[in-house]
Amino acid sequence: MPRHKQSWYDADAADAIQVVRRSSLDEAYSLQRWRHSREAPTLLECLAYPLSDGPGLGLLFLFPPVLWFLSLPVYDFIAVLQPLTKKDWALGLMVVPVFIPMLVSFTAVVGYMMLFLGHVLVASAMGENDHPRWPEWAPEDIAEGIGRWIWALLLGAAVAGPPAYAYCRGLDLDAAVNWRTGVVVGVLILLGIGFTQMALAAALMHDTILAANPVTVTVAIRRIGWGYLLPTVVASIVMAGMALGVYVLIYHVPRMWIEAVALWSFWFLSLYGGMVVFRMLGLTYHAYAMDLFWFRRRPKWATGTRAGRIYANS
Repeated sequence: MPRHKQSWYDADAADAIQVVRRSSLDEAYSLQRWRHSREAPTLLECLAYPLSDGPGLGLLFLFPPVLWFLSLPVYDFIAVLQPLTKKDWALGLMVVPVFIPMLVSFTAVVGYMMLFLGHVLVASAMGENDHPRWPEWAPEDIAEGIGRWIWALLLGAAVAGPPAYAYCRGLDLDAAVNWRTGVVVGVLILLGIGFTQMALAAALMHDTILAANPVTVTVAIRRIGWGYLLPTVVASIVMAGMALGVYVLIYHVPRMWIEAVALWSFWFLSLYGGMVVFRMLGLTYHAYAMDLFWFRRRPKWATGTRAGRIYANS
């Protein structure tokens, strides 16, 4: 008598079984766990972002001393010589050979910071809650990143500059300091900074500088609408704080040790503010991605993710 097969037996079951590596399962769980919802970011979560993971903490505590060392002589040079007023060019030309190598190093480090902030923007735009890993020290990537920042700044200046010039030209500066002037100047600043950061986001996430054009930027801002106001206001406050910090450091610091402490605080707060701004901008794109639909996958220059890995850089 033949034996009856069990009811649960399936001769084709072997073809339906798929072997999946445990690392793939862990990565899928991590991506699901550490993914931001598609909703507008809040100010508090963006303020907490720089202190929530290892790369951000490392950036805040390791790089301000380096920037302090590279920039302190430059501030002293400007404060003592004041080339725009005293015009002591002879003494200035004597120290130029000493400052050129330091200026090149300073530019490279600042460019690396810009590159990391670009990674923060892309990771946030992909909805990742973890910090991105620190990018490799590649001079070509740093130079390209600096070029994108300069192009975005030029576009922002081209949008807000002519209206500001036309408005100020028709004013009597002695009697023009009132609330109306402050409102107009504030609106122009918001317009320029909002256009600048959206142009930078377009250039970084499209992986081409051609994407940072007035048409693409204007359409993106129009589609986001009032949801773009908070990122613009936060970026304007950070930029105004940095400009005020530079002015105070150059002209209103009475003693050397106060300048040293103030300069370290300036770089710490600047890096912190930069991460907050780019986190908010990236999450804003993530919230309105279905309306913008700029890109489907991560740009090639910002490959790599740290999803689900806390306080690690690999």
